[in-house]
Formats: sequence, structure tokens, C-alpha cells
Amino acid sequence: MRKSKAQRLRECLTGLLLLGTIPVAAESETLRARLESLATEHGFVVEGLEHLGYESARDTAGDLSVRLRQLLEEYNYVIMTEKPGAIGRLVITSAKTPTRARSLNAAIKTTRLGSHHQVDTVLVGPNGVALPVTLIVDTGASTLVLPESMMQELGFTPEMLQPGVSQTANDIVPIKAGILESVGVGPASAADVPVAFFPDDRLRGAKLLGMSFLSRFRMTLDETESELILLAR
Repeated sequence: MRKSKAQRLRECLTGLLLLGTIPVAAESETLRARLESLATEHGFVVEGLEHLGYESARDTAGDLSVRLRQLLEEYNYVIMTEKPGAIGRLVITSAKTPTRARSLNAAIKTTRLGSHHQVDTVLVGPNGVALPVTLIVDTGASTLVLPESMMQELGFTPEMLQPGVSQTANDIVPIKAGILESVGVGPASAADVPVAFFPDDRLRGAKLLGMSFLSRFRMTLDETESELILLAR
């Protein structure tokens, strides 16, 4: 079954241990419990709960049909109405097919920043806006790393982010983790990419393209030609 964004976010936080981070997540209501509560409150029948994972329910707003659409964005389902405006039955049929990482076996030119390679990247957050950003290729970072000042620009709201901390050489730094809608580097792209937001003053302008994107591909960094080569797995 396809992993939900909540599950991928929890895995991202666990993976951040490679950066010395420790998640401090709070317990929250599961999607299954939220749907059962809504069914009881609004008097409809819900079927197919066995297709759900154990992900947390996201915050929703609007009328019942809008809230259900927001809650079940990663699932296929059918809503049956008994009369106009009244939902009688909700049937969850399956999880949606995951979006696979796509590549044209690309060789992307990099620019040098000291001993590091930089690439032009296009990030898409929850607001759906394509944001061009130059990132440092960093295979030592378990996830894509950005400054906190970019959270709002990418469309993240507080409820979309999970708090955590990063253990640095000198102290502990608070971070926030989320999921980008997509990341593109040249003709290569991947959907649902974990990202960690660090305080701006700790990054000092650095933005990292880590393994939450790079691991979607077979990757080679050609030092001689200054190329990042991404091949489809």
C-alpha cells in the first residue's frame, strides 16, 4: 500500500538522525478515527477503512464534502448521497498509485562553490507555485534542507509541519519537517520529497539538495565535467 504523507514525514524525521536530529512529535488523531467521528456526527456510513494506513488526520476546513476530499486526497473513494446535500455512504476503494520519480537519464551541469557543487532546482510546495532555487548537492544530508524563511513562500502552514531538533557540534537546533509537492533538477523530477527547515542563521545561506531527492535516482557526481548525472532506477 502506498505510504501516506504523514508516514513519509515520520520516516523523514527518523532519517534526520543522519544529521543528528531527534524528532519531538506529538500524538494526533488518526485518519481512521477522524472519519469514524465524522460518520457518527453527520449520520453516514463509511466502508473500506481497511484500505487506510495509520497516518494522522490533517486539519480541514469547509463543509463535509470538502473536509472529506481534504482528508482522503491520497485515496480513491466514492460518495453516495441519499438526497441533495446529504451524504449517505462513503466507500474507500484503494490508496492512489504513487507518483514515481521520473528522469530522462539526465546530465545536469553544476557550478562550483569551493569544494561543493550547486544545481538549479525548482521546488513546489503546498501552494503549487514553482520556486527556482540553487541548492548545494550534499549526499551527507539525509533530506533536502532549507531555511525557515522559505516556509511561507512555499505555502507551508504550521499544521503541515512536524517539529524536531538537530544536534549540531555545539548545541541543539529546533527544526521543522514537511513534504514538498515536487522537486525538479533539469529534466529529472520527483514528487513528495521530505524537507527540513532550519533557522536561517544556522544555515548561513546554505540550501542543501540531500538524499530525500537524490536517493530516488542512480546518482553520479562527475567532478571532472562538473555534472550531476541522474538515472532512473
